[in-house]
Amino acid sequence: MDTSTKKRLNAIFSNFWIYLAVYLVLIAGPDYLPRIFVHHDQAPLRLSAVLSATAGYLFPFAPLFLLRGRWFRVYATVLMFFAALGFFVSGYVVMRFRMPLHTGTLDLLSTTSWRESREFLLREILSLSGLYYVGATATGLLIVRCFGFFVKPLPNRKLSAAAAGVFVLPIGIVYTYYSWINPDPVQRDSAAWFALLPNKWADSRRQMDVLHESVAHPEIPNDLTCEGAADVAVIVIGESAVRAHLSLYGYDRETTPELDKCRDELVVFRNVISAMPVTNHSLYYMLTFKTLEDQMHPRASIMAVLDRAGYHIDAYSTQENFGENSISALFAPWHPKYHENEFDGCLVDDVREALANVNAKTVIILHIMGSHITYRNRYPDDFDYFKEEKKALSGMEIGSLFQDNIDSYDNSIRYTDFVLGEIIAELKKTGGKNLLFYFSDHGENVETSFMQNYRDAEKRDSYEVPFLFWFSPEYREAYPERIAAAEAAVSKPIQMDRVAEGILSVFGVVSHDYPASENFLSPDFAVKPRYMMDGRILYREDAPSAH
Repeated sequence: MDTSTKKRLNAIFSNFWIYLAVYLVLIAGPDYLPRIFVHHDQAPLRLSAVLSATAGYLFPFAPLFLLRGRWFRVYATVLMFFAALGFFVSGYVVMRFRMPLHTGTLDLLSTTSWRESREFLLREILSLSGLYYVGATATGLLIVRCFGFFVKPLPNRKLSAAAAGVFVLPIGIVYTYYSWINPDPVQRDSAAWFALLPNKWADSRRQMDVLHESVAHPEIPNDLTCEGAADVAVIVIGESAVRAHLSLYGYDRETTPELDKCRDELVVFRNVISAMPVTNHSLYYMLTFKTLEDQMHPRASIMAVLDRAGYHIDAYSTQENFGENSISALFAPWHPKYHENEFDGCLVDDVREALANVNAKTVIILHIMGSHITYRNRYPDDFDYFKEEKKALSGMEIGSLFQDNIDSYDNSIRYTDFVLGEIIAELKKTGGKNLLFYFSDHGENVETSFMQNYRDAEKRDSYEVPFLFWFSPEYREAYPERIAAAEAAVSKPIQMDRVAEGILSVFGVVSHDYPASENFLSPDFAVKPRYMMDGRILYREDAPSAH
């Protein structure tokens, strides 16, 4: 680079306001971009959130007012490196999921297995998203190169000192108050993610500590009783199944032939959504008393309550044991058996073996891989059923690769249906007051998953899940009032953070601490608004589904 070019660059980059503008664009831009896609009546942008965010973005910038010489250049280089990193990471999350980084992202990273990460990365590298990696990284390196070498401090020391006093102190106060002393989900997720990383990590750990405490010392009412127990109950926790792709819910492909055969024996709930589009968080809400309104008080898991009520619990999973920071912690007291890298059908043998030695009041919990990406890896070759039919999407013919992706997803749903059908057949052979309860942890954006956007936190398909019971003839005869209550509730608007009381009532577990207003099977159930994106966006009944 010749001398004249260096002088011109020095003249440009020594301008403090250009430096500040580029910094804000790199950091604030990706964080605020999601708000363009959010209706103003669903996620109001509060003044406190704007102040918190602005202060958060400027706070790491403030020392540049005070530093001189080489220390200024070193700090500027480090700061711009993190700015480029923020642009890359936050921008990528926005592009893929249309939401800013938040505490849940940290939880997700800490509980992701190598197998899951490997499948995800292979899909990413071989997709258009890979181009973003290259472009964003190159841009970040270029910015670091330019600013690290050419940016200069303000020329006047008195001006720098005055700016530090007038500018830095108010920013520090606003940042500290809104981000640490009085945070809320909107404000916390609006602050610069890397600047608040310690706070976010502490919040994540605090939630995990509370959850572990509820597992180790569950809050169970003293008046807990079991009035009319089931003999055997199988709880099947599905994965990434959106009800729009089940023929049981009206899908035009025959993806659930086994469930369709026994439709008269089922109670199928048609208006249930998950609390979150992420497995760990969704199941924390579903399997404990944690709610979107009271996120820091899970009290106890459903399994702990059933255990106290006298039920024997067996647990099996084809997902991996993710350790103490994941949903695995909820099942740990009952020593689940994990089948890693096996198809869900292997769990039928576990159920068959358990039923051969079953005693009354037994709960068998199965956590399946279901329809988790990559879809083609979730079923054996014998279940490659949908592969010839060509389907139109929104009146347009879709490409063969796109179609193959939908075919694979539908095949995975059909395989899950086969597994459910086999388990129901085993329960019928055993006889008794038996039931099967199946639901999915969250949904999936199947039509856009081909472009890697398989779970958009703002789309309904990410939340709309199958939720159903199968009851044996003996159970129906013994507890007709429960069947009538369940059939009367199939159209109620339910979010899965408020189902614990209702699920326990199916097992005959009651307490004064479990009011009818929280029991979705009760006529006194208090219907409340439902939300997406961790309780920040209203789930609208009149909004069209992505399917």
